[in-house]
Amino acid sequence: MPLNIAGPEYDFGSVVYVVLGECEHRRRGFDDEQLKPQLLATARGKLAKIKAAYDEFGGSPAYWKTLETEVLETAMPQYIEHAAKMNRLERGGFDVFRGGDLASRFIFALVGLIVGSIIVELPFIPIFEALFAFILTGLGFFYPDLKRYMYERRHARMLNRLVTDAARYQQTSRLHYMTTDEIRESFQLPGETTHDADSSTRTDTATREIN
Repeated sequence: MPLNIAGPEYDFGSVVYVVLGECEHRRRGFDDEQLKPQLLATARGKLAKIKAAYDEFGGSPAYWKTLETEVLETAMPQYIEHAAKMNRLERGGFDVFRGGDLASRFIFALVGLIVGSIIVELPFIPIFEALFAFILTGLGFFYPDLKRYMYERRHARMLNRLVTDAARYQQTSRLHYMTTDEIRESFQLPGETTHDADSSTRTDTATREIN
């Protein structure tokens, strides 16, 4: 894998984080039928803006190609699958009765109170505190929020995993599997061939030796 010489903000993890953040910001406005192409278009648009800055810093085309592949062919397919599920859950009220409105909360609270009262009265269950029934009542009232938090937390962990996986992949590849040609490509300027970069390096070396 070519080296990143443009700066840490162009590392795999950093770029995946920025692209996914842009997609997360916009995914709720996309229709389910067009979610995949629109998210990919969003990712490509964000990558284009990042590449404009990357080129100004003299980053190598070889590294950018590898980075772009990681974002579009590794991170995005996994993200799109989870984004579709999250959109469905959010639009369906996280599969909670009546979307978790006030009336449904009172129903859940009442069910919790009834179940808690029954459990307290059962002789073969060692619960003697009447407060237990009121605890279940409170849990019933906040059940929609708890379920939403569970799904949102799971989605956030997935996003963090994609960023971490990208950063780990770059680190592992850079440490163990770099060839001489890839190192040369890392210092290759846009529009310059590997042969040109190699010749330029030899010329600079010869100049320093003469001086």
